[in-house]
Amino acid sequence: MSLTFWLQFVLVCVIGEMSPGPSVALIIRNSVRFSRKAGILSAIGHAFGIGIYASLAILGLHFILITNLFIFNSIQIIGSIFLLGLGIMFIIDKSTNLQIEEAQQNHNSFFQGLIIAIINPKILIWFTAIFSNFIIINSSVITNFILVITPTIIDGIWYVIVAVIVTSYGLKEFFKEKKLAIQKISGSLLIIISISLLFNLFKS
Repeated sequence: MSLTFWLQFVLVCVIGEMSPGPSVALIIRNSVRFSRKAGILSAIGHAFGIGIYASLAILGLHFILITNLFIFNSIQIIGSIFLLGLGIMFIIDKSTNLQIEEAQQNHNSFFQGLIIAIINPKILIWFTAIFSNFIIINSSVITNFILVITPTIIDGIWYVIVAVIVTSYGLKEFFKEKKLAIQKISGSLLIIISISLLFNLFKS
């Protein structure tokens, strides 16, 4: 795996993690309502959930790549289009609410973070879209491990940072106020990346 290849992968993962949604709402809620420790435990639990999804995506896509190249190429194209659509949705979305479901408020912090990641099918779709453009047929165990551990670590670090910032400086309202700006920046980057991936797919 080249450094450029990995950095592009990291950028996509960072955009995904920083996009406001129910996960960041959960971390902010637990951090503010309970304690910094609760927020950090929620972040760690969420990272475990991300690791599970990443592993499933890698195993499933690698199997498809080996058994049916046509289906895999189709998934690559669909995945790139999904990223493009997601980028557009981020830009045009006007919602400023950060919400979590009531059912997600009835578990301790670690498992709450784990559950909110696992019960969200969009995360699996997200990883399928990402990994379909980064996995190769002769990828080594180490490469696949890097593809799994990278988003897991990024997810954990990002949400721990959120928990620490919120409890240190009381920036819950800042995240709410900047939600639209963060979405527009993330959406623009996703559109650029998805167009680049589609160009490379059709070029090859």
